[in-house]
Amino acid sequence: MTMAQPVIGREREIAALRTAIQDVHSGGSAFVVDGEAGIGKSSLVADVVEYAGGRGVRVLTTTGTLDESAEPYAALHMLLYPLRAGIPSLPAPQRRALDVAFGVEPGVQPSPLLAGLAALTLLSDAAAARPLLVVAEDLHWIDAPSAWALRMVARRVVEDPIVVVMSTRNTDAPDDPGVRRLHLAPLDDAAAAELLDAVPGAPSGQARRELVTRAAGNPLALRELGQHVPGNRTHQRPVVGRVEQEFGDRYAELDQPTRLALLAVALSSGATAEEAAQAAGRALGKVPAPTWTDRASASGLLEWVAPRAIRFRHPLVQSAVLAAASPTERAAVLAALVREHEDEPTRTIWWRAELAAGHDDSLADEIAAFADGRTAMSDTVAAGRAVERAAELTSDVTVRVERLVAAAELAGLSGRTSEASLLAHRASSEAPDRLLAARAAWVAETLPTGRTGLARGDLGPALHAVSEMQAAGGVEHATAALLHLAAIAWDHTLEPGPGDPMLAVVEALALPEDDPRAILLAARTEPVVRGDRVRELALGAAASAEDEESAWLLGYALNLVGEIDTARVLLDRALASMRARGELRTFPQALMGTSMTTYLAGDVAKARVLAEQAESLGRDLGDAGFSAAARCALAWFDALDGRQPDVEAISGGTEVGAQVLRSSAMRATVLGSQGAAYLVTGRPAKALERLRGIADPGHDAYHPDFAVITSPDFVDAALDAGRREDAEQRLADLEQLHARWHAPLVRTALDHARAALVADDELATTWAAVRDARWSIPYAKARTLLRLGRRLHATGRSEDARAALHAALALFGEMPAPAWEERTRDALRATGERLAVPGRRDELLTPQELRVCTLAARGLSNRAIGEHLFVSPRTVGAHLYAAFQKLGISDRRQLSDVLATQGTPLPSVDG
Repeated sequence: MTMAQPVIGREREIAALRTAIQDVHSGGSAFVVDGEAGIGKSSLVADVVEYAGGRGVRVLTTTGTLDESAEPYAALHMLLYPLRAGIPSLPAPQRRALDVAFGVEPGVQPSPLLAGLAALTLLSDAAAARPLLVVAEDLHWIDAPSAWALRMVARRVVEDPIVVVMSTRNTDAPDDPGVRRLHLAPLDDAAAAELLDAVPGAPSGQARRELVTRAAGNPLALRELGQHVPGNRTHQRPVVGRVEQEFGDRYAELDQPTRLALLAVALSSGATAEEAAQAAGRALGKVPAPTWTDRASASGLLEWVAPRAIRFRHPLVQSAVLAAASPTERAAVLAALVREHEDEPTRTIWWRAELAAGHDDSLADEIAAFADGRTAMSDTVAAGRAVERAAELTSDVTVRVERLVAAAELAGLSGRTSEASLLAHRASSEAPDRLLAARAAWVAETLPTGRTGLARGDLGPALHAVSEMQAAGGVEHATAALLHLAAIAWDHTLEPGPGDPMLAVVEALALPEDDPRAILLAARTEPVVRGDRVRELALGAAASAEDEESAWLLGYALNLVGEIDTARVLLDRALASMRARGELRTFPQALMGTSMTTYLAGDVAKARVLAEQAESLGRDLGDAGFSAAARCALAWFDALDGRQPDVEAISGGTEVGAQVLRSSAMRATVLGSQGAAYLVTGRPAKALERLRGIADPGHDAYHPDFAVITSPDFVDAALDAGRREDAEQRLADLEQLHARWHAPLVRTALDHARAALVADDELATTWAAVRDARWSIPYAKARTLLRLGRRLHATGRSEDARAALHAALALFGEMPAPAWEERTRDALRATGERLAVPGRRDELLTPQELRVCTLAARGLSNRAIGEHLFVSPRTVGAHLYAAFQKLGISDRRQLSDVLATQGTPLPSVDG
């Protein structure tokens, strides 16, 4: 952290950061300061640090370094070290996550999700005693798990007295909701001239004007070039390159012992002057004189930090030294560092990897093991680069190609598509056997390059790769690939025929019929044709599905074939396990799948919370496509209250998000949301217009599952719009479907359509049958009761009408679905029943407040609720305070009685 000095030309940014410090007692905020190297990020941060200290705000800092960028949780450890005394009081999973991450106890490194939640809780606890300023400089060099955790924290401090300030050179990152971006542009000429006035020996006249032009508003360039006024050798380089060249020139002018000591510092961040001198001495055979630091400091490359530490004056010095050093010097210093730290294999692994020439299988295995550990933490960037280097050092061609395939997969997962494509091509060209060639082809085909068959909707190349894997004996690889492909290809193979190529590949795998993977594949590829059999097999296996994977596979399969109750139990079980582990690969998708199942089971409040968590994790992961899909699910719930979906907002304004919304599942969700919103606000004709395409095989939003789910809306819209023939046609379609597929989902849609179309003289019988029946989708039953109640009143059966409408009102209230509750009250008033203005105080609560209150009513502490909802305990407290004000209570012990009085269900805490 640099000492604060006058910051010129940044009045707007200074004001924003100082205002955040002034207001910290009323709530938190987060900023990312970005701009090119030397633009003044550190000076701005130093100013806010000094300002915060003067106002009694505690400052915690961490800084990314090139050397530690591959060390998991190095930056988070530095940040949280002053708070280490609070770690023992964290919830057990969070405590263990930090203890393992920081090397206090052995174990598998935690996922960034769990570490980030632990960091959030620890910071929130500390901030309760004294407001915090959390500073993370050089985010572009902070190790990936720490950076992930820090961004997660930044998005969740709004209720805590915490200000988070992160700085980075990365100016292309998308905006983060909840994090304000402060982009530092070049200084204007007036500010540049003011800065030069403070630079000793700065030129004047024409030389000054030329310097201002060449520095292009970069403060570091103005200071460094102003002091040394270089010649034209750097004039054509970009401004940052000019400064770096200046530092490189100064480095080259030093004597060799000093250069080697500086190089040791550059290669081993955190080295002391003595350690750097020892490394240089090993490399050169002669230890530099102690005055080497004075020479480096006089050249403006090095500076002392109290009490005896040294560091480069600017990160550009480090990159300049690394660029200017000769290969011979670099190799000599690396070898010296390896010898100096021979008892620290983890620290030296990358130095040894760089020094290795040719094949070194022992080192390759060591690097591959390192990659496995980073993969477990979802650090795909570091893992991918490690396994690629391991491949280069591997002599056995089979093992080498296996590692190239793995490197290609990891590069694709981390968004490095071009590198992934090259690695996959190399693996394919070097593959010694059919299986490895097929695996390489599979990776290449599933990359989002826009040039694959999948991108064109052609499954042929991907299916061929899966078939090749299976034919070559790689059944496990083929099965995993096909599970993934089935998910990707759902839009293309909704109701495949007997000759469908995907079915042929599934059948060729010859998995046992009761294998959970086979059950899910059948549910994905043939939900109608084999839905009954899938349901039978999955229900039979459900009782013994205690492990997370089986619960997930079987629960998702049952969800796909319309068996809601058992699906929810299994998905909740899998979700609880994933949550406890901080799992990141499947957890977001599991949240989404469980959200829809929970909605169908009648708990809209919990379903919304799950979708919100999925959307938040999508942002944490930087997955714009998944975030768009989660926002689409939230739009579905918004539509129940009559709010139309905003497609642009759902896509997030990104091409990836827009691409996701082009899939049939998302198109169906958007159209279904539009239809539902129009219907509940009394515009049935518009609703019918939107809903038609979902069940039309010729429409790009056609989707059999959603056609069933939206059938109650379609039938009601058709009848209310005077299009009875459309409702009758949907009934006929459902009857035809139910003859082949006896899922509870289909049965519920069919029951609603039949009840809605029943003749007047059968209303009483129908009401009696519906009244005591248990429907798998409570929302559909509530809608049926509402329609029956209205029709019973219209035919003069007021007592039955009121009973049916009260039953509907109770179901809508349990979900809750406020807009439909109000429509039901209107129907009750129309029967002559006098209803007071709705007095349910919990209707005033936001969905998150309601969720927090229900968990608190179950006896969970603020910490436990925060752990469950991925927020800080302070945020939980803020939600409870707001809820208490709305509910008119003062104690959490009153929550159970108040919520029970209002008819609010208290859900289990495992979701």
